Amino acid sequence: MGAQSSYRDGAIEVVPSGGPLGAQVRGIDLTVGIDDSTVAAIERAWARHLVLVWHDQPLTTAQHLALGCRFGRLEDMNHVASAASGLPPEILVIANEPELNNAADAPPSYLKGFQNKYVQWHSDNSYRDIPPKGSLLTVKASPPSGGVTIFSNMYAAYAALSPEMKERVDGRSVIHDPSLNSANVMREGAIPPSDVSQGSGPRHPLVRVHPVTGKKALYLGRRPFSYICGYPVAESEALLDALWAHATDDQFIWHRTINRPGDILLWDNRCAMHARTSFASSEPRLAHRVQIAGESLIGA
Repeated sequence: MGAQSSYRDGAIEVVPSGGPLGAQVRGIDLTVGIDDSTVAAIERAWARHLVLVWHDQPLTTAQHLALGCRFGRLEDMNHVASAASGLPPEILVIANEPELNNAADAPPSYLKGFQNKYVQWHSDNSYRDIPPKGSLLTVKASPPSGGVTIFSNMYAAYAALSPEMKERVDGRSVIHDPSLNSANVMREGAIPPSDVSQGSGPRHPLVRVHPVTGKKALYLGRRPFSYICGYPVAESEALLDALWAHATDDQFIWHRTINRPGDILLWDNRCAMHARTSFASSEPRLAHRVQIAGESLIGA
């Protein structure tokens, strides 16, 4: 996608990334709160660009929670590391602490975390009956290279499917298995299915309709142990492999190159997937994330 012109909407200036999704928002100080008209302008930009980023906005925990609440109810992340650090339960801590990576006394919750690993393409918590509509992340510390969240446009991925492929996926449901997290680590107590067609996760539309824009998007969730209902397992596997290769093709991806402390990212899990690049285990990284509660899914 070629360069797009920046534009103003009320108090905000929106600068499109020039890629298939994403925009920077300027002109407001999120540390002092925002009024209703500014929230509405941000929501319009969010619906248009799927992912928004702000720079140089060092939010406190209270400010982070207050900002997230402007876009909907925040989910309780029920995260052990959050409780251990004294943070509210709505805050998910995503960290790499080099001194803990090989420590015998590292908390179990940390060992199940992402540290410096490559985080695979996914939509946040798609294995829930009602997944979150959005995620709001604040960057506290970042490595000099790597550790960057990148995004793929699922509207564009669906639109680019052939008519024959659309016929194969429209109206279908897919099982979103919860066994592995997005760093490919088995969740505590999880039992992966021996037969993916009998997986324990919820069945979500493979093509979902966005409740705000009315547009269709692929909704893949994450690849391991997923299954397209109604197909023989071998056919489901082949079709999923093809869809994942297509959905993560460069033509749909915003390849961000750096995170900076003070960055804030807001993304729409209903129409965008994301991944995170790996980085040196010796480099600290810290981010806090809240999730904005979603709504029942609408199938195509």
